[in-house]
Amino acid sequence: MNGLTHFIKRNDKTETGFMDMLSNFYARVIHGEDTRSEDDKMLDTIRQAHDEWKNAEAYFQSVTDPDLIDYAIYRVEAAKTRYTYLMKLAREMGVRGNFQ
Repeated sequence: MNGLTHFIKRNDKTETGFMDMLSNFYARVIHGEDTRSEDDKMLDTIRQAHDEWKNAEAYFQSVTDPDLIDYAIYRVEAAKTRYTYLMKLAREMGVRGNFQ
């Protein structure tokens, strides 16, 4: 009887793992939920902020209308500040990765 109990417990554990995997798949594919880790989410956010900063700098370089220069400067500074903040937060969280 002891061997049968061991088999049943092991089978329950395997079934639970399968159900978790199935649940994650269902959440991701059917409902579009984000099942990535917090570190992966942070890395993606930092990459987006870096792209935003580069785009703002490119926009600043291309602006010729004097009325838009102040806006372009604001946009660069805001993007740079956000990127710097996210990098600081990632360091505090211990997130490591290639950000660029």
